[in-house]
Amino acid sequence: MGTESGEGLPRRFLRAFLLLSLRREATSYGYELCETVKALGLPVDLAAVYRALRTMQQRGLVTSQWVGSVAGPDRRLYSLTGAGSDAARAAAAELAAARDGLTAALEHFQAHQGSHADKGSAARQGSPA
Repeated sequence: MGTESGEGLPRRFLRAFLLLSLRREATSYGYELCETVKALGLPVDLAAVYRALRTMQQRGLVTSQWVGSVAGPDRRLYSLTGAGSDAARAAAAELAAARDGLTAALEHFQAHQGSHADKGSAARQGSPA
């Protein structure tokens, strides 16, 4: 399903998580965004986060500015644009739809799994299901 390690959430959620993180925090650095996304269960590396941020900036969803640092190199601070705020709202709706679809699928499979287990148990005991 497109995960880096085969566990966790699909990487296709990266853009949505970045947009929603920026909407929540107003501004953030790439490293902080990466840590937030990882904490939410998305296995991602820093390079993928910066690629996604660069693409989002090219599409007008985020802006960035260089911020000087006394204790290290300058860092890029990201924030949402108006279009980025709209995209964050759409991302929230897409994630909710994905959640609802996954919930429905799991409930469906769990209901069918229970009925198959009952039939298998009845067959082993020699009685009709």
